[in-house]
Amino acid sequence: MKNNDGNLRELVTAIVKNIRQGVIVVDENNHIIESNDKALRTLDIDSIDNLNVNTLFKEYINDYDTRKTVTLSDGRKLKIRIVCKKGAEKKYKIFYLEKTREMVKKDILETIVNSIDEAIMACDAEGYMTLYNDSTQKLDELIREKVIGQHVTKVYNLSEETSIMMQAIKQKKSFIDARQTYITNAGKRLDIVCNTYPLFQENEVIGAVSIMRDNSKIQELLEEIVDLRESINSKGKKATVKNPVESKKYSFDNIIGVSEKINNTLKYSKKAAGSDSPVLIYGETGTGKEMFSQSIHNSSRRKDKPFVAINCAAIPENLLEGILFGTVKGAFSGAIDRPGLFEQANEGTLLLDELNSMPMGLQSKLLRVLQEGSIRRVGAVEEKNVDVRIISNINVKPLKAINENKLRQDLFYRLSGVSIEIPPLRERREDIPILSNLFINKFNKNLDMSVKGLSAEVLDIFNIYPWPGNIRELQHAFETAMNIMDKNESIILRNHLPFHIINEINHESNSGDEIEFCSTTNKLSETLNLVEKQLILNVLKENNWNISHAAKSLDIHRQGLQYRMKKHGISQERVK
Repeated sequence: MKNNDGNLRELVTAIVKNIRQGVIVVDENNHIIESNDKALRTLDIDSIDNLNVNTLFKEYINDYDTRKTVTLSDGRKLKIRIVCKKGAEKKYKIFYLEKTREMVKKDILETIVNSIDEAIMACDAEGYMTLYNDSTQKLDELIREKVIGQHVTKVYNLSEETSIMMQAIKQKKSFIDARQTYITNAGKRLDIVCNTYPLFQENEVIGAVSIMRDNSKIQELLEEIVDLRESINSKGKKATVKNPVESKKYSFDNIIGVSEKINNTLKYSKKAAGSDSPVLIYGETGTGKEMFSQSIHNSSRRKDKPFVAINCAAIPENLLEGILFGTVKGAFSGAIDRPGLFEQANEGTLLLDELNSMPMGLQSKLLRVLQEGSIRRVGAVEEKNVDVRIISNINVKPLKAINENKLRQDLFYRLSGVSIEIPPLRERREDIPILSNLFINKFNKNLDMSVKGLSAEVLDIFNIYPWPGNIRELQHAFETAMNIMDKNESIILRNHLPFHIINEINHESNSGDEIEFCSTTNKLSETLNLVEKQLILNVLKENNWNISHAAKSLDIHRQGLQYRMKKHGISQERVK
């Protein structure tokens, strides 16, 4: 009989183990006598040894043949179905476990968070850890199970004043690109950069989340890149600036055009080259701001001195400071004695590209350098005098950047001894033919082609397309077209153009607001209304539906344009 019981137990075990749903078997004393792996994972326990079902749940379970949602001892909700065969001695019950929708959502969230390379952790409003992903474990060399539920200040040996997460909760504000150095309880020293955000629910702070990067690794990689660049450029000798041939390749001779706008811009730029005042160049992406920057330098008295350029949008604030001003050994983990770009550009020109992407805190430090004419390396005490001309580029109008808190007003005054606006391509369409010849010649040489020109249809398309990417997009259009042309073709046709340009033109043609003047009316007043509507539509599209700019182009007041738009039923939504 005992053998039969043993065989039966083995059979029950085999059946339970192979059920896909989480299952536990409970005896008459509510002791768990069998379970499968899915049940252990759902309950988040390692084994069922000496475990009573009522220790798993906050409420006492003594039901038979029922479905209900219960609360686990850790606060999670769980759906259970209890089954006991009717008419039998109710010695054993089977619990089928099913995760609630909230538990499934949490599992999905944890899977996503753990698949992200960035270290992510979160705490509740009191500062107790609630989330700690795999990347954070690797960074801190700590174990998640030992961290969850601990106070953030204990995990990282910080006080509430020095913990950025606690400050985010207390001050109810985000901390972006904040740098923090600390030693974990495992004894590991970390130098990190983090973005920390308070979490709100119905206007109440319920916790904070922090996304971290290992700054020492980034710094080491940056140092390696800089060392490699110096090694290549100097061919074994220590160099501090880029190869002058590479960094100063453009002059005013490379800027071509016949339009009045581009010629006025060239005239102002050449005058700026004759002075030593800082220059602020603004214009849309792809208009050629760096070409103008290099041309100004190459026509200035500093043309034989270094021209050093940096894109301010590409590097985090904490690294950008060291790159601009230099570092001293020991300033932070992995720091070495290295001159910054101001020192590298001494007696020459420093181009700050996309200045409006530079964090405001660093803009204030830049302002001080411009006022004092000296820099202090990160971690240093002494200051060094520098003689550098600054050229800055931004991709929006200065007033817009100031109003959006992307550019300090006092820094704008310092940097804009001369302000130069580069016109977008749609405002200098007269230059499209000459630019087209330039790009055809360029890609004929690069691609071994013999293209002679554009079809009349393509030239018409180029003259009505708005060119949001400006000259860079025009160049891309030629490169795309000439890559897909056959070797024996010599004229660029409509079907050679990039899809996005063709789609835009087709959209314009089918919008329903394009007007055919062929035979709709012979009445002068109706014809004039049609012409006025079409003209307003064209100008609005050319100005990206900016009413103020369109009104200026039409030489009418803004209110007058709004009246005519209402009169003709013109709105941006209608033509989308």
